[in-house]
Amino acid sequence: MALALERSPRLISTQADAAAARAQLSGASLLFQTNPDLQVAIGPRFRASGNNVDVGAGVSQQLELFGQRGARRDAAAATLSASESRLAVSQVELAAEVRQAFGRALAAEQELQLANDALVLAEQGRDAAEQRLQAGAASRIEVNTARVALGQTQRARVRAVQRRTQALGELRLLLGIEPTDDIAPEGNLRAEAAAPPILSVLLERAAAQRADLKAAKAELEAAQAEVRLASRGALPRPRLGVSYSQEEDAQIVQGTLGIDLPLFNRNQAARGISTARAVQAERALAATERFVRSEVVLALERYRTALSAAEVFGGDVMAAVQENLKLVNEAYRAGKVDFLELLIIRREALDTSRSYIEALEELNAAEAQLKKVVGNIQ
Repeated sequence: MALALERSPRLISTQADAAAARAQLSGASLLFQTNPDLQVAIGPRFRASGNNVDVGAGVSQQLELFGQRGARRDAAAATLSASESRLAVSQVELAAEVRQAFGRALAAEQELQLANDALVLAEQGRDAAEQRLQAGAASRIEVNTARVALGQTQRARVRAVQRRTQALGELRLLLGIEPTDDIAPEGNLRAEAAAPPILSVLLERAAAQRADLKAAKAELEAAQAEVRLASRGALPRPRLGVSYSQEEDAQIVQGTLGIDLPLFNRNQAARGISTARAVQAERALAATERFVRSEVVLALERYRTALSAAEVFGGDVMAAVQENLKLVNEAYRAGKVDFLELLIIRREALDTSRSYIEALEELNAAEAQLKKVVGNIQ
């Protein structure tokens, strides 16, 4: 998990967006959004009594006096909050995918071990059939059937190796490590899992923790701040300054005041766009809230179903399966069961073991999904 959050390429774009939003907030917090304006004038004055040179210079600064800076800063702060929340969304999604990929890798490892055990049993069954043939207690058909069963078991092992290779490859991609790096997931899929909290508790947790909800709320705040900024953009922005000029023998210093008159362009386009975006953000928030509630309900039902399925194999079921696998070969060697019974019992035992591994993998995936929908990263 730590390696994925540190190195996964999945987070690069959202991390860059968050960094850009922080830079935008820094720019929006500046006291002056425009630089001072410097004007210089110089030229000759032509007179009959003689020519001379007039010099003039002035500097002015545009001011925002009607809350434009505050609205801009609020919009940038909300945008930053939304970007950081989207980064958190990506981290939670990545965490869930890593949990599921790790579970698939463990399941693939257990399936490979099961395939190895099945191969040993198939080889023992073939050897036993050949020995019974030599003793006159079995037919050539029985031996050939045992060899065919061994070939099918070898093929099943090859598929198990392929599934393991694919599962480890998916895990490498999520962790952002080289395809040539060896990884060996350690641990076992758990059959024991805690009973989930009641639905109302999960919904409360999701409402408080889900990063996509936080992002949607921040997007709405940013849109509302942009509406305020756009409305203030229609107000005049005065320019204060000072000028110096020299005319003949006189030196003149003056204070200046300039103001734009918003008669034609009253920021209509920006106001319309920001209003539409605010309506969109409000609807998106409501849709996200509905989506979160639906996700929690579905994830909880999936977890309950997976937990029940895993518990089916609990108790003495798997112990009985393993005991049957050991006893059936001995019974076949002793002539107590025929080869058809051997194949049936072995197939049922192996199918049950595979179903148990699949149930454990699904339980792991359901648990990862439940953590994701309530916004847990750990």
